[in-house]
Amino acid sequence: MPLYLYFRPSFQRSLKRLDKAQVKIIALILEAVAVYYAQGCTLSSAQKIAPRFFYKQLRRPYYEAGVESTLRVVLRKEGEKCIAVLAGNHDQIKQFLTNL
Repeated sequence: MPLYLYFRPSFQRSLKRLDKAQVKIIALILEAVAVYYAQGCTLSSAQKIAPRFFYKQLRRPYYEAGVESTLRVVLRKEGEKCIAVLAGNHDQIKQFLTNL
């Protein structure tokens, strides 16, 4: 299944709050998500890039992806489109979900 990744303005704003090292981690998460979808949604293929990669559904249509426990990316799935909505830590993700 091909993946078409888009970025919401909220995602771009959330990146501005992160330092350079954290932005590199977010880039790794997005790369692992692309591999995850390119290889038929198998975690093992994405974990070759980032061994601690995880991808889970939060609330339909929102998903969470990460490679470590501190930073995560919230994605919204719409068919073949995957829209990055927010990058942040656990508390920021939790706050986002309560504001839906």
